[in-house]
Amino acid sequence: MPQKIYDVLVAGSGPSGGTLAAHLAHLGVDVAVVEGGPVVDTRTAFNTHAMPFDFPNRHIPTMKPGVPGFDSERSRGVGGKSLTWNAVAWRYSHRDFKGRSIDGAGEDWPIDYPDLAPYYDQVEREVGVCGNRDGLPDLPDGIFLPPVPMKCSDKIVQRGAAKLGINVIHVRKSTLSVARGARPACHFCGNCMAGCDVVAKYNSADVHLKPALKTGKLEVFPNSVVREVIVSEENRATGARFLHRETLAEGELRARCVVVSCACVQSVALLLMSKSSRYPSGLANSSGELGRNFIPHFTGGVQCFLTELIGKPAANDEGFLDHAYVPSFMHQRKRDYARSFGIQFNYQNRRSVGWARAMPGFGKAYKQSIKERYPAFLTFSPYGEMLPNKQSYIDLDYGKRDRFGLPLARRQYVWGENDRKIFHDMTRWSVEILRSAGAEIQSVSAEPSTNHELGGCRMGTDPRTSVVNAGCRTHDVPNLYVVDGSVFPSASEKNPTHTMMALAARAADHIADRLRKGEM
Repeated sequence: MPQKIYDVLVAGSGPSGGTLAAHLAHLGVDVAVVEGGPVVDTRTAFNTHAMPFDFPNRHIPTMKPGVPGFDSERSRGVGGKSLTWNAVAWRYSHRDFKGRSIDGAGEDWPIDYPDLAPYYDQVEREVGVCGNRDGLPDLPDGIFLPPVPMKCSDKIVQRGAAKLGINVIHVRKSTLSVARGARPACHFCGNCMAGCDVVAKYNSADVHLKPALKTGKLEVFPNSVVREVIVSEENRATGARFLHRETLAEGELRARCVVVSCACVQSVALLLMSKSSRYPSGLANSSGELGRNFIPHFTGGVQCFLTELIGKPAANDEGFLDHAYVPSFMHQRKRDYARSFGIQFNYQNRRSVGWARAMPGFGKAYKQSIKERYPAFLTFSPYGEMLPNKQSYIDLDYGKRDRFGLPLARRQYVWGENDRKIFHDMTRWSVEILRSAGAEIQSVSAEPSTNHELGGCRMGTDPRTSVVNAGCRTHDVPNLYVVDGSVFPSASEKNPTHTMMALAARAADHIADRLRKGEM
């Protein structure tokens, strides 16, 4: 291992870590990125266009057999979750940042929309976000490439929703609708969450890290599973210790500043593992709030058939999965709960037709009924904002360890009364919209499930009730930062990754400025 002392060490290379590291490198900062998984050739590693019958037992693995890196929560690959995300890119609004002040529930952020707006601009210019400028106060417009067309099924839902006074808009995604540089436009293969083998969809490895490597200011250390952030007797973060994913050999890197960007739960787990006599309950945890305020999004699901399309000829209309979206509309309506929900829909594809198992029949008639209903199938997935509660947190299970000997992260969550009210209402509205669109309802989720993990390292101004400040720097250790979804004080109902990337770009400016001033 090199004995060099870097300016900044970043643990994690996903959307947050990749954005942060690249921005720092372009600002002239010496950066080391430590990633638990291998380098991934995004052009060849994904089975993007394969079908179930191409694999044993008709089971599609995330990546081709023999390609390592996606075998646990702690070993991803250079690019992290950006390799297999759905790329939905919403800006948070003033209402999202100040939900407690406006709705009297949840938690305010110590920053507001104007603080992040220029960084949303910056990220959108870099990665390319397609979408429409809709002029909605709770869904700020940005710098967009042209939106992709809605599908026929989207238009049917849009007409049904309009009868209820509800908008259906073009989705906004970090996916190219027109070619830019070496990245072609999306070719609509419908498998965004299986990876993108042409990089039309953003991933941090190709879009942020690869260009940053050319600056000579960035080094990436793959296959390095970080197990501890090192803190000196002077209470300064000085680097990280890690284990090689394949050989289990121990390694160590040194830096003037350390940034934890491992994705929400794993960032919390790393800080909890980095215990010492100064921090016996976890690094930067003098408040006792590390791991607390876990606020994943909750979702449900309604599956249906649009009767207008039953029996129509099957068409290749998978596109880049969901092309339309139902934005939050409850803020302006009378309700007995705080916060709101939005609805993603129409992101099924022919590689996953699990609904067919629930259909009655056998033999030739059964096959014919599936063919008739295939063009009409639709799935609705509303997402609600969970409010923080004391029963929902992240901790470590020392009785269960991974193959590196590290304790597994454990998620504990309890749905509060407000969460339950949102879940029931978003389910009811989903059914009403679909029925208004002439749908035949097949199934409705009875219980919420989690998605988009957030919280655990809450951002705030009071060191007694939060872990990091408005710049993502920990209150306890002056050169230790946490930059990912774990710092969110509240969740909104919107997909969070775009906001995580804007936070990372903002944190990069803060870190570079402090380095210039000699404050690290």
